[in-house]
Amino acid sequence: MLRHLQKCYQKNSRIPVIITNRNFLTNDYKCTESWDTINSSPIINKINLNDFYNQLDINYSSKGSISAIDIDIFAHAVKETDHLDELKDLLHKLRLSAETGNMLDSTHHATIRNFIKFGYIEELVGILRDPLNFGVFLDNYTANILLDELVKSEKYELAANVASLVMLQEEFSNELTCSLCQYACYKYITNYTVPEPAPTEDPKQKKVEEIKIRVKFLRNPYFDDHFDIKDTLVLAGKSLAWISDQRNDNLNNNLQIVGWMIYKKYEKLLAFCNHVSSLPTTKIFPEVLNLLEKGKSVDPENTESLDKCIGILSKIEQNSADVNLEESLKIVIENAINKVQNKDVQMQKQTQMKEDEQKLWFFENEEKIDLQIEEKEQMVETTNTKKTTTNT
Repeated sequence: MLRHLQKCYQKNSRIPVIITNRNFLTNDYKCTESWDTINSSPIINKINLNDFYNQLDINYSSKGSISAIDIDIFAHAVKETDHLDELKDLLHKLRLSAETGNMLDSTHHATIRNFIKFGYIEELVGILRDPLNFGVFLDNYTANILLDELVKSEKYELAANVASLVMLQEEFSNELTCSLCQYACYKYITNYTVPEPAPTEDPKQKKVEEIKIRVKFLRNPYFDDHFDIKDTLVLAGKSLAWISDQRNDNLNNNLQIVGWMIYKKYEKLLAFCNHVSSLPTTKIFPEVLNLLEKGKSVDPENTESLDKCIGILSKIEQNSADVNLEESLKIVIENAINKVQNKDVQMQKQTQMKEDEQKLWFFENEEKIDLQIEEKEQMVETTNTKKTTTNT
């Protein structure tokens, strides 16, 4: 099923994918109609999901096993929101079974599409952020669709969480995905407001009962500074820094400065500011300096480091005010989309040429092929005749 959809995507990629206000990808990119056509086949429509779920649940309870193919069928047959919880439960059971390694790529794709289709995006992000229990992962295509949906609805915090998943997988090969991740992180950082502190209770009014538990040993506290990061803002900063580090140009250098600052890696920030100041082509966006100034009030302990960075960057020529940092990011995304289109068109042309060459080769060699078939048929007849003579 997923292969058929990929072919559809390649065909539809010729249709222009335009950028509008906070909406980057058109419906043609998402191939929604083709996906619905695939999932409306007579075989899938005959499935009663209530009975199917009960049967799978009984088999899992009695035998402790569940089939990855059954979960894939269930994911493609979902037509109502009532079955999303059941799909989530089946994914968890599959993750706990030995069949989890056989989970199909189309199951990931169908799960992500279903939750987006019915508007349960927050629950989807929760599933994606818990791979240990559900084992659902993004690829570049589904990441692009999900990021576009979140940016369009201005849910920048969720979009930053999705971008951090791409960063945690350290998959930076797709230029379009990386550009969308950068945009999501930047929008979340610039729109971030410090949450109000929770009201503290009077310790005199609350009696704390001390409970002691005997344990064999205590694990030493460990923080890997990667998967253990829970703060969405810090994740957005690290994602912006790491993704921007993959490309060496003026825009990515500016974004990398913002990323290191939000990630609170002030030594790397200062070293990188010194590095970009030595580059003759560097131009600093005013937004970057404004964010550094704002960072001093958020983190007063590191005011000295931020002042040094601001002093270094203030000496560099500022970028033209005609195109701000956000608009520059949009241009990069548009260019990435155009590259994808051109690449897909070239691949389609090459595929068509191979098919045409194969057809020409067949018609040119049709007589030779027929002669070879006749010779093989005669050889088979001769062999059968000899066997019959020997037996008699």
